[in-house]
Amino acid sequence: MGRFFIEGLRTDSLMVYGLRTAQIVSILGVAIWIIGLAIIYRKNNRKKYTIPHI
Repeated sequence: MGRFFIEGLRTDSLMVYGLRTAQIVSILGVAIWIIGLAIIYRKNNRKKYTIPHI
């Protein structure tokens, strides 16, 4: 998240849709990270509550 704000301060950047490309990459990186955490969290919780087969 800090990188998004730091990239906003740069003056020599390529702009796309009003945002700098580095800011777009930062947002995508954070989104992928959050999705990855959610997947890992769901996978770990599913293992705790499974009923063992007898």
